[in-house]
Amino acid sequence: MNIDLNKELRKTIRTGKVLIGSNISIDAVKNNSDITAVLAANCPPHIRAQIQDSGVPIIEYPGMSIDLGIACGKPFTIAALTILDPGDSGIMSVFEEEEMPDEIEG
Repeated sequence: MNIDLNKELRKTIRTGKVLIGSNISIDAVKNNSDITAVLAANCPPHIRAQIQDSGVPIIEYPGMSIDLGIACGKPFTIAALTILDPGDSGIMSVFEEEEMPDEIEG
């Protein structure tokens, strides 16, 4: 199942609980391991490293920070955001796809 990440991000923001911003995301991942981070492709290396070092699951957004901002319906760039509650979205199915075995034998 392939999901539309932009659509699921908008639904997450509308129905769930999301923290937007690099500094807020860094603080959140240090204090809570039950969250998920979303990082733009051009997220600054020092921010990416701090979030990755926390061990929380990370969704790699394929676009730049301006694209992530637009996808979230915001008029500014977003390098990082954290998902506290996905709400009614199916955004967590991104991780289920990664865990699926690639063993297709005929």
